[in-house]
Amino acid sequence: MSPTQITPEIANPEAPVGLVTRPRVVIAADANDVMREQLEFLIEHAQAGDCGCAQCTRYHRARTLLLEAFKDSAPAAKIATGSMR
Repeated sequence: MSPTQITPEIANPEAPVGLVTRPRVVIAADANDVMREQLEFLIEHAQAGDCGCAQCTRYHRARTLLLEAFKDSAPAAKIATGSMR
């Protein structure tokens, strides 16, 4: 039972009527926005150089997976960035 529901046994007719507060509902973030934000964070971290930390490892894994998934467009990316690591 919801904490906002009152059962008839508990209800007190003499009690002053008050507002029942509803539990807060947090709307889920868009998964694409979350993934893009994480990827941008990893890219910014890796721009300073590979320090061997967990974020660098995640960056290399994500980069490898993305390059494999989009291998048909890799030459266009090479031209746009000037080089591929």
